[in-house]
Amino acid sequence: MKLFDRLVAAGENVTRLLDANRDARDVIESILSADRAHALGPLKRVDGRQVRPDDLKLTVTYWGGGKGRWKPRLFTAEELPAADYDEAWGERTGDLFLNDDAYFANVPELVWTYQLGGYPVLKKWLGYRQAVRREGKPLTDDERRWFRQIIQRIAALLALGPSLDGLYQETAAIAFTAEELQIAR
Repeated sequence: MKLFDRLVAAGENVTRLLDANRDARDVIESILSADRAHALGPLKRVDGRQVRPDDLKLTVTYWGGGKGRWKPRLFTAEELPAADYDEAWGERTGDLFLNDDAYFANVPELVWTYQLGGYPVLKKWLGYRQAVRREGKPLTDDERRWFRQIIQRIAALLALGPSLDGLYQETAAIAFTAEELQIAR
C-alpha cells in the first residue's frame, strides 16, 4: 500500500476512535484484537458476585480535586498486553472503582492518566456522573457500556502511537525541502 493510502487509513482510524458519534468497535478490535479489547474494563464486584443495578451508583469522588480510586496492580496473564503495547499502556494496570463494591477491572495506567485537551478523560467523565451530582442515580447500562468503550478507545489510540510515529518518520523523510519548493528564506 502506498504511503499516502496508509496515512489516510491511519487518519480514519484516529478519527473513528475520537468521534463519540461513530461506532468504533471494529476499529478497536482491528487494532487490539477482540480478546484483548474484551479484557479491558469489564465491570466487576469485589466479592465476585454478579453486578446489580445498585452497584452502578458512583460514590467515589472524581469531581474537581477528587483523586478518584484507581487501584494499581500488575497485569494478570489474561490481561497482559501484547509486547507492542508495553510502552503504550504502561507497566501496570489497575481497577477503577465506582464505589466500595464495584469497579472497572484492567484499566491500564496510561489509559487511566490519558489526557485530551489537558483534561484527564476518564476522571472527567466519571466526575460528571457522581451520584451526588445526579440526585443519587446510578449509572445506566448505556453509560456503563459507553464508559467501557471509552477505556477501549483510549487503549487503541495509545496502541496506534508507534505506527503513527513510523508514518510520520516515513513522510518526513520524503518531504520537499524549502529549496526544492523554491521558497525564499
